[in-house]
Amino acid sequence: FLIVTDRLDRRFLRTEKLIKAAFISLLAEKSFAGISISDIAERAEIGRSTFYKHYADKHALLSSFEERIRRDLEQKPYPKFMQNREDYVRKKILYRYQYFAEHIDMMRSLFGPNGDAAFQQRMRDVIWHGLYIEDDEIYLIEKRDKIPREYVSIINTTASFVFDAWLKKENRESPEEIVEIIIHMTGIAKYKILE
Repeated sequence: FLIVTDRLDRRFLRTEKLIKAAFISLLAEKSFAGISISDIAERAEIGRSTFYKHYADKHALLSSFEERIRRDLEQKPYPKFMQNREDYVRKKILYRYQYFAEHIDMMRSLFGPNGDAAFQQRMRDVIWHGLYIEDDEIYLIEKRDKIPREYVSIINTTASFVFDAWLKKENRESPEEIVEIIIHMTGIAKYKILE
């Protein structure tokens, strides 16, 4: 019984990978709205009924990518409080770009021109929220420097513009190189919030 279950689990996981790979490759070619379940099933070389054993529809499939990215990025390999603010921010950015580089085809398809705009906005909020300045720091800057909250939070938003440009490049910088560019651009090394 255990051997049969293991074989079925492996088959289920293999099919899952085929569905996701088919979806990502289709998204590189045409818009999310233009992709049908039949397209995905045909590309994955499975039946439509097999697709429905895994997902209710293409929106559920897209949500699985959202859940995966959220989960993966929440595994922070750096402590929340570090002595050096610049090192902390640098590690946060580096971890994200290492993840993006490791999953570049997925990221380019999901965040490319054919991707779902609502998904992209939700994920931008998840990926970049609190990257340079966290919520509790926004309050401090607002009170100390008399800069309105909506302007302070723009610093975090700039990261998504850099991300978009980086994704589009064929010969993009390594994660380490883009981190140095971002740190230099934002002046984070010069503007130490906690001092």
